[in-house]
Amino acid sequence: MGVVAFIMLKVRSDSTRKVLEQVKSFKETKQAHIIFGAYDMIVKAEFENNDQLSRFVVDKLKSIDGVIDTATNVCAL
Repeated sequence: MGVVAFIMLKVRSDSTRKVLEQVKSFKETKQAHIIFGAYDMIVKAEFENNDQLSRFVVDKLKSIDGVIDTATNVCAL
């Protein structure tokens, strides 16, 4: 295990469940949950390096229809 990150997503309310299912289908995703608060969803994901994390957030998460914003928190291992 190289890089573990918790990524929060703001999602359009009409897309929440669809986004959740799509996020869960990614191999990097270990857990994904709808939450209450400033963000709508939290994703735990694992990567070999920071470059893979960056590509996951930019190329996969931010390209999902309904995702408004993300905040990435990298774990200090």
